[in-house]
Parts: sequence; structure tokens; C-alpha cells
Amino acid sequence: MKLNITRMLAVAAASTAVLGAMMLPARDALAQQYPDKPVKLIVGFPPGGTNDILARIFSVKLQEKLKQSFVVENKPGAASIIAAEYSAKAKADGYTLFVASSGALTINPSLYSRLPYDPVRDFEPIAVLGSFPLVVTVHADSPYKNIKDLIDAAKKPGARTLDHAVGSSTFQLAAELFARESGFKLSHVPYKGSGPAVMSVLSGETQFSVSDISAVLSQIKGGKLRGLAVTTPTRSSTLPDVPTLSETVIPGYDATIFTGLVAPKGTPPAVIAAVRAALKEILDDKDVVRQIERLGMAPGNTDTAAFAKRISSDIAKWSALAKSANIKAE
Repeated sequence: MKLNITRMLAVAAASTAVLGAMMLPARDALAQQYPDKPVKLIVGFPPGGTNDILARIFSVKLQEKLKQSFVVENKPGAASIIAAEYSAKAKADGYTLFVASSGALTINPSLYSRLPYDPVRDFEPIAVLGSFPLVVTVHADSPYKNIKDLIDAAKKPGARTLDHAVGSSTFQLAAELFARESGFKLSHVPYKGSGPAVMSVLSGETQFSVSDISAVLSQIKGGKLRGLAVTTPTRSSTLPDVPTLSETVIPGYDATIFTGLVAPKGTPPAVIAAVRAALKEILDDKDVVRQIERLGMAPGNTDTAAFAKRISSDIAKWSALAKSANIKAE
């Protein structure tokens, strides 16, 4: 008996339509049920740091919104690679989420030839929780009163190369971009973290640093350091009198540091949508905004498409710079 191909195709199409219709209620049910057990928020840094504090602010609020425990779990070390790998390999069910720094998502891929995770292929972006600038900082007694003074000194014929205190690879790349766009060269002096880097500027060992705002804020407000510029496109509400590099000397300069929430690739869209909806309400909460701003950060947003685009564009930018400057992870 010859098979009626047309009839078979029609039956197959109808079956596919029925299956799709059956899946819609299942997805709706999943969104309604999630979460029905505690959710882990993985942080790649020790307790007490900015990322950890931010994660705990959101864990409390997510618990209030979604009526389930959101537990912060710290997995520090190896520039967040340990936490990122753990999160990428977790079951894609929405019960393990990664509070990811821009270092984990955009800097590591620029500096390491091999990583046990891929920021684009292994994660689903959910939302940016917050962002903050780096601050170009000198000693309060420095002759450099503004960012132009620093650049002019570095470019002066016969001038010695400025020593830049490096607290992390992220800050080194931001400083290198600043120097290259301004037309001068730097000598990068590595330190084990922002604290020692800032101390080197205070002691006069180095001329300046490009550091995270939380590391220098108290010293700037206390009159021991001078902030010359911030690296975000707009001024920081925490340091409103410090201009941006973009508005002063390098139009378009942007080295924004962010913390975002991502899920393992393949996490059900209904689950992602449930978390994103809760985060949108949380980011509109004035009390949460105040807590974020006290960390020297600006509140984030739930524009997933923009978040995904930012990850890809930053990887491309920092990878090109790292390659041309021969900057590698050590």
C-alpha cells in the first residue's frame, strides 16, 4: 500500500501544533510553581565585599517577592573562575543563579587563553543588578589638580613613565585604555588587590591608580586622595564633583564595572521571566536604590537584550586591547 505523503505531513503538523498547545499550560504552571525550594545565589568573592553585599540585598528582596529562600553561597578564588564554572555546570532549573561580576563575564575571556566556561554560550542573562565607576586617583598633595594635568605630565618630553598601581586585571585594562586614548605610556605596578594599590598611592610609591570607587571613596572624602575622573559615561552620584573621562579628555570613553544576575544556559524561559519580573519591582524600590547607592553603585535594570549586548561588546573591546598591549592573566 502506498503511503499518502500529503496526509502524513498534515498529521505531523497537527500533532506538532497540539504538542505546542499542551506545552503552554505546562510553562505557565512552571512559572507559577517556581520557586518551590531554596535558590542559591553564587558569588565569586569572599563575604563582605561589594558583590557579596549586593547579593545579600537582593537575596532578601527576592525572598520577599517570590516567597522562598534565596541563599548566598560564596565561592571565592581564581578571579571568579571557580564560581563561574560551578554556576555554568549547575542544573539549568533556576535553583542556581550566578551573581556575576563584569570581570567574570568580560575580563576573564579577554585575558585567559582557556576558561572552563564561556560567558555567552553557558549563561542566560537576566538583569544588571548594579554598576559603578573606577576612579582615576592621585595623592591629595599631588601636583596633578585635574586629569589634564596628569596627561600633560605623562606626555611632557623627557618625562619619566608614570607608575600606575594595579589592583586587578580589570583596572589595568581600564588604565591602559585611558593611556592609549590619551597618547601616553604607563608602567603598571601590580599589587594584590585594591587596598595595597591605594596604599601605594598614599605612600608615594606610585603616582596614581585607577581603582574601584569603594576602595577610594573614604580617602577622597577624607582629603587624603584626589579623584581626577571617573570611568563611566555619566558622573557618579556618589562623587558628583568628579568629572568623567568622556566629558573631559576622551569622548566616548566607557569602562563601567557591573554586577549582573545570570542563569545556566537552558534555564526555562518561564523561570527567567519570573526572576526578572521580581527584580524589576526590586530595582524600583527606593529603599533598595538607597542601599545600592551607599555602595557607590548605580542601580541596574532588567533590559536583558542590552545586558547581553554589553557582555559581547565588552569582551570584544577588552580582548582587542589585551592582545595589542600584551596583557595576560598571571
